[in-house]
Amino acid sequence: MKRIFFVLGLFSLALFSCVKDNDMEGEDGDPVLTQVSVIDALLQGFYDGVCQTGDLHDYGDFGIGTFQSLNGEMVLLNDTVFQVLASGKVEKPSAEVTTPFASVTQFLPDTTIALSGISYDSLQNSFSTYFPTPNLFYSVKITGEFRSMKTRSVPAQSKPYPPLAEVTKTQPVFEFSKVKGTIVGFYVPAYAQGVNVTGFHMHFLTTDRTGGGHVLAFQITNATLEIGYISDFKLVLPTKGDFLGGDFTVDRTDDLNNAEK
Repeated sequence: MKRIFFVLGLFSLALFSCVKDNDMEGEDGDPVLTQVSVIDALLQGFYDGVCQTGDLHDYGDFGIGTFQSLNGEMVLLNDTVFQVLASGKVEKPSAEVTTPFASVTQFLPDTTIALSGISYDSLQNSFSTYFPTPNLFYSVKITGEFRSMKTRSVPAQSKPYPPLAEVTKTQPVFEFSKVKGTIVGFYVPAYAQGVNVTGFHMHFLTTDRTGGGHVLAFQITNATLEIGYISDFKLVLPTKGDFLGGDFTVDRTDDLNNAEK
């Protein structure tokens, strides 16, 4: 089994630019999961963008995240960045719009499985049916027709920024019925707690690109599950700003669970 490599990349907040060093592939040519900042920073309310969304293409064509001031949910699909706003509207932001948190990879599926009659809960409860081990990272793409889909998005925040758990208490929720679209997301192993959302973290985009958001629940009618195995992980950390004064000694698991669900 391949080893997991944790590599710290640095970028300057003043320049709002990520490091570019051909990071789509690891040493063995397999995809790398590149992450901008850590989830515990977002939980503390560090919403200032530190990387231009246009630079994310240097890390891959598939991913999720959020935007400056927590202004909506990001879906990076087929090398295009989409922004699902709190109004429910979907836009394509300019390349200069920044992100405080994002996870990106080059999507190369290793396994493809047909699904029908599967819910979000049943997918999680039957994890070992689809995934060989809970101890690796996976890119997850589900494309097809959904009997129901429940998502949310978050509105842009003003300073002083409140913690994420406070923001999501009043988050707009969207419910779709008999909708076609694509789920974009990742599975992150438990040992990465505090770094990313452990377990599944997935965003949705309708086929007509008019709706989506952070996935809360779904029921699949017929869809295709594609899974990419990821053994290389790169963490890109801020070198200035609120991040340097953050408190990362606190267990924020409960805050994360409240924010995600």
